[in-house]
Amino acid sequence: MRDPRAVPDDDGCPDVTGGFDTDGDGTPDSLFTDAPSGDLLLHTDLDADGLADRTLALHADGSTDVGPCAEEPPTVVDVLTRLLRWWS
Repeated sequence: MRDPRAVPDDDGCPDVTGGFDTDGDGTPDSLFTDAPSGDLLLHTDLDADGLADRTLALHADGSTDVGPCAEEPPTVVDVLTRLLRWWS
C-alpha cells in the first residue's frame, strides 16, 4: 500500500492558505493537489498555522491513505514562529 507521506514536497508541508475553508471559520484550511502518480491529494491544516498537517490520498483504484504530511510533526516553536510570520 502506498503512503501519502512518500509524495515529494519541495518545501515540507503544503501551504493551504490559497485553498478552501472546510470548517466554516473563514480561514482556508484545505487544498487539493495531484501527485505525479495520478493520485488526488487533499491536504488539511488542523492547527490553523496555514500548513497542512494531514494528507488524504485518493488513488485511481478507489483506495485511500491518510497520513501526516511530514515524518515529524512541527514543534511548538515551529508553529509559533510560523504564526508570528503570518500575523506580521
